Amino acid sequence: MKKIKYILLSGLAALALASCSDLDLEPKGQMDSSVLLGSETGIKSYFVLAYQMLPIEDFNYKVNSPGYGFNGGNRWDIPKDYQSTVNGELVGGRGNVDETGGFDYWPYDRIRYVNTVIETLPTVQGNFNEAVYNALMGEARFLRAFYYFGLAKRYGGVPIITTVQNPTAPREELMVSRATELETWQFIHDDLEFAMANMTEKSDIGRGNKYVAAALMSRAMLYAGTIAKYGDYTTASPEPAAAAGLVGIPADKANYFFEESLKGSKMVKQGPYELVGENLPQAQKEQNYVDLFLTINKEDIFIKQYSQSANQDAQLYHSYDGAASPQYQNGNIDGMAQWPGSLWYPSVETLELYQKLPLEDANGKPRRFNTREELWQTTDFEPRMRANFYFSGQELRGNKFAVQRGVYSTYTGTMLDAAQGDINAPSGINALTNRAVGGGKRWTYDPNNTNQTKWDWSKSPDKLISDYHGCWGGNENNSLTGAFMRKYVDYKLSIGMAAANTCYHPWKVFRFAEILLNEAEAAYELGQKDLAYENIARIRNRAGGVVWTPKAAPAATYIINGQTVDENLEYIREERARELLIENHRWFDIRRWRVADQLNRLDGGDAVNPVTGAKGFTFALQQFRPHAFYPYFVLSEGKYIFIREYTTDWKQFTFEKKAYYEDIPGGEININPNLIQNPLW
Repeated sequence: MKKIKYILLSGLAALALASCSDLDLEPKGQMDSSVLLGSETGIKSYFVLAYQMLPIEDFNYKVNSPGYGFNGGNRWDIPKDYQSTVNGELVGGRGNVDETGGFDYWPYDRIRYVNTVIETLPTVQGNFNEAVYNALMGEARFLRAFYYFGLAKRYGGVPIITTVQNPTAPREELMVSRATELETWQFIHDDLEFAMANMTEKSDIGRGNKYVAAALMSRAMLYAGTIAKYGDYTTASPEPAAAAGLVGIPADKANYFFEESLKGSKMVKQGPYELVGENLPQAQKEQNYVDLFLTINKEDIFIKQYSQSANQDAQLYHSYDGAASPQYQNGNIDGMAQWPGSLWYPSVETLELYQKLPLEDANGKPRRFNTREELWQTTDFEPRMRANFYFSGQELRGNKFAVQRGVYSTYTGTMLDAAQGDINAPSGINALTNRAVGGGKRWTYDPNNTNQTKWDWSKSPDKLISDYHGCWGGNENNSLTGAFMRKYVDYKLSIGMAAANTCYHPWKVFRFAEILLNEAEAAYELGQKDLAYENIARIRNRAGGVVWTPKAAPAATYIINGQTVDENLEYIREERARELLIENHRWFDIRRWRVADQLNRLDGGDAVNPVTGAKGFTFALQQFRPHAFYPYFVLSEGKYIFIREYTTDWKQFTFEKKAYYEDIPGGEININPNLIQNPLW
């Protein structure tokens, strides 16, 4: 009942605001505090809109979208531009790093909304006891800090406005200049410190409390610390914004922000949160991890809820399952589809964050499998890896995933002979000679096609060239990589329900695992290595992963801004990538670490991924071309092989250095010429 009541409050708030002219109130534009902000119930209802519009990159977050990228109007269109297709975790959707252009996120109307509470509360303080008053003021400052965090991680320093501006004031008073990036992060810190000291320990689901504020402190101050330590080389520029300190934080402030991040993490650890399933037997860890994202549980610090009973205008539903699952898993098959089906897929680089796929033998030749299923049935994948991905032959809602790229007549060479899928590869990949690939959906042998009559189709199971789910063309309903996402997919939905606008499981804004990862990273940066190792061990134990043994004398992995990232720190960062996969952290992580513009040297160079042994930065986005693992049937052997190729859409990522900061919206600069544009824009 609390959930429904809280959702309905948004309607009450809107009604109260929209009906001002019908009541005996002050003129429009002036808030009658005795009506709305003079009671705890009124303030709670007022806060609902502030919560609804928080900059949370959730299921409904769309890059380059009107409406600040949040809460766009079309629930189905949004997943096509899921943010993980921008940072390289997923393939499909966006064709490049399209977020470099920004989307004009400038929520000062929302900040004004929250400032109204902060400014009005002292005038009605007598209506509340001290504890309630302090808690409400703390909540307002938590909300304001959240909005400024959304700004700071995109732009650096921004105008800091703490009062409700009078639109009739002289223009020069309204044209507030940008604060420095240091001042902006410090402002966020100070609001959160107040919130942590004054908010209550408990709150309704989906509403902040002191532990939620502490979780934001843990995350935000970690961002500030790494920007200070690694960010100078992007901002050491003669351009006005850099010279004025509007982007970049002095390096000597890094440890201060790491310490403040640790304080936030320490407070969260004092709360009632758990790493759910931490001590379960190995056999139960896969299902535990699957269910973790479909339920409200003790790992949740702050979630965003959706509700089937809410009016659609409240934007409390999403379409994640329809965008992650192909039509066959949604009850829509062979032209009977009501919705396009799956739209994006995990790359081999994403899969191999966890462990190397056993596709080659010791001589570099593709291993042979009796069935496509044998790859995952006989491989001891980490339970968290199994929980995050679906492979061909696995089942969802009574139907199997069916991925096949094509057939070979013979294949006697190494994996490298396939030359990443090049049609002119030494292995003779050509539809007229040695290889045939599917052209769409489930494609079988056609005896009337003379180009296919040379094949001995009696050796081909069901005479298949390609299967329902690819890999044969565009991204809709066709795996571009050979696998599908399982994380956040609600397997309990019935056939036909996992489509557009029908999903209601919550988004995890802050969960306890992230806090452990934040703490581990900040602790390692401060030399508190035992704490860092302890947290990583807990994360990996819950995941069912192999035990990590940190190096006593870690080698340098790479150097950024004169700062060495050693192999232990790199492992901590990559554990973050494994645990927080597609939770919309990765884009901001690779930006704050300043590695996004580095050449992705997976085929050479000195940097070595400590999990897979691959050389290069994981998901560095300069000339990054994601890979697939495509299943083929070898006719001469009656066996399957998996070939590492570039994805069939031949996507390549390129990250421009200027994208470490988004451009200040041009329309805002036209309004306020005091806003100095960011470097390189």
